[in-house]
Amino acid sequence: MELCPGGDLLSYVRKRRKIPEVQAKYIFKQIMKGVAYLHRNLIVHRDIKLENILLDGHGRVKIGDFGVSKKMDHRNEILFEQCGTPTYIAPEIVREHGYLGCPVDVWSSGVCLYAMIFGNVPFRNHENSSLSEGASEIKVDFNGVISEECKELITGMLCKNVKKRLTAD
Repeated sequence: MELCPGGDLLSYVRKRRKIPEVQAKYIFKQIMKGVAYLHRNLIVHRDIKLENILLDGHGRVKIGDFGVSKKMDHRNEILFEQCGTPTYIAPEIVREHGYLGCPVDVWSSGVCLYAMIFGNVPFRNHENSSLSEGASEIKVDFNGVISEECKELITGMLCKNVKKRLTAD
């Protein structure tokens, strides 16, 4: 148990409407270091979202709410439980043939990065369910001025093809 007087990242983003890219980079780097640590230890969180990212009094990130997390036996273990928050879950979770754990955390983290920078999530609930079908690539609307590197990062994290999706490392 730790005190996180900075609250959760959702409240932090809502207060400011969105976060400047340079500040989002600082926060996001910490999130991804935490996610990479979990993955190296064969733990998949499965509910990465702004509400589950906590801030201490110095702006340092703490990942919380491990209620649906899973300790995997090996990196290529196929998981079947449908869990997570609809606007953050990866499209492969809603398919019936199972999914790899680590890539779903990367997808959710990509949604978090987008939400920090733009002040809203890239997909709504009804759009998210249709992501699991149809086209192999998705179009993310970058309706603002951000760096090309940030666009590439978000696009790489929100790649439907799990084999092409970026990893936490």
